[in-house]
Amino acid sequence: MPDAPARIAAISLHTSPLEEPGGADAGGMNVVVLEQSLALARRGHAVDLFTRRRDPDAPAVVEVAAGVRLHHLDAGPAAPLAKSAMEQAIPPFREALQAALRAGGHDLVHSHHWFSGVAALPVAQELGLPHLQSFHSVAAPDGSTTLDAGEPAESAGRIPGERLTAAASDLVVAVSEAEARTVAERYGVPGERLSVVRPGVDVERFRPCPDLSSRRERPTLLFTARLQPLKAPDLALEVLARLDPALDARLLLAGGVSEDFRDYRDELERLAADLGIADRVEFVGSLDRDRLAESMRCAGALLLTSWSETFGLVALEAQASGTPVLAWSCAGGVKEAVGPGGVVLESRDPDVWAESVETLLGDAEGYERAVAASREFAATRTWDAAAAQLSALYQGLVRPEGTA
Repeated sequence: MPDAPARIAAISLHTSPLEEPGGADAGGMNVVVLEQSLALARRGHAVDLFTRRRDPDAPAVVEVAAGVRLHHLDAGPAAPLAKSAMEQAIPPFREALQAALRAGGHDLVHSHHWFSGVAALPVAQELGLPHLQSFHSVAAPDGSTTLDAGEPAESAGRIPGERLTAAASDLVVAVSEAEARTVAERYGVPGERLSVVRPGVDVERFRPCPDLSSRRERPTLLFTARLQPLKAPDLALEVLARLDPALDARLLLAGGVSEDFRDYRDELERLAADLGIADRVEFVGSLDRDRLAESMRCAGALLLTSWSETFGLVALEAQASGTPVLAWSCAGGVKEAVGPGGVVLESRDPDVWAESVETLLGDAEGYERAVAASREFAATRTWDAAAAQLSALYQGLVRPEGTA
C-alpha cells in the first residue's frame, strides 16, 4: 500500500544535516537525518529540516532535493557555538520555530537530539501536532566516572531535557535496541511509546575495492569519528604501536575536533610521538562523504574504538565498502551494526586488538570471506527500508486508525 503523503518538520538545532560528519559536532546523526529525509521524500512525503543559523551568509531556505528543504533559523549568534554553550540558543530557536510551524501546515514534528526536543516539544504541543524524539546519544547518568556509561552531559540541562522529552513525546525513536533499552531504563519510557528504526547505508557510494591484496599488504587502518575521548582514538594509536613491525601498517585518523575538545588533537599527536609511530599516523581532518567512502574501501580494516555508541553508523558504511570492522563489544549498539565479517572484542587491551588485526590480515582466504560477509550484511540495511519503517510510525500517529 502506498504511503499517505505527510508534511514532516525534522528538527536538528545544534548541527545542520548538511554538515560533513566527523567535523566539529557533526557525526552520524547528521547522516541519519539527511538520508532518512531524502528516503522519505522518495516515498512521497515532504520534509522541512530546521537548524540553527551559524553562518550569517547562509540562505534562509536551501532546496536540498525534491521534497526536502533546509531552513536556517536565527537563534543566538550566527556563528559556531560549542555544545556546552548551546542551551542559550534553545529559547530563541523555539520562538523562530513556532513562527515557522504556525504557517507551515505540518502533520508532525520529529526532533533529533535533546536540544531540538526541548525547543520543539512545546511548539508541537501548542499546535496539536504529534512529537517524536530521537536522541542519537543518551547522556551518562549523573555521577558516572567512566566513559562506557555514555556521553558525558555537555551542560546542566541535558539530563533534565532528555527526561522531559522522553516523558512527554508521543513516541521515542531509537537507532538501536541497545539505545531503546537505555532510554527505557533511565527515563522510564514504556514499550508502546518506544520504537527502533536502525540507520541504513548508501551501498552505491560505499562499495568494495576489487583489489584485496593491496588492502592487506602494508595496510592502512582507518579510524573515523570526532577526535574526543569518548571515541577513543588513543586506543587506535596504541593498537598500531603494538602491531608487528613487519606488517608495516599505518593509521589514518579522519575526524575534526569540536570546540569543547580543541586541545585533544595535540594530545593525540604527543601520544603518537611517545609511542614512536608518528611517521605512520596521518591526521586528515573531516572528510566529505565521497573522500570518506574512498578511504573506507582502501582500508584494510576499520577500528571502531568508541567507549559508547548508540549504533555506530561508520561500521555499516565500512562493511558496505567491504572493509571488516573491529569494535568493542560493550559500546552500546555496535553489536547490531557489525555483521558476520567483523570482529567484536570483549577487551580494550590494545595487545588483544593488535593480535586480532594481525589474524584478520594474515589470512588471505579468511580476509576474502570477511570482506564478502561484510558487504552482504550491509547490503540488507538500506535507507529506503529505514524510511519505510519510519513512515509507518508517522502514519500511525497522524492517522490513529492506521497501523504503527
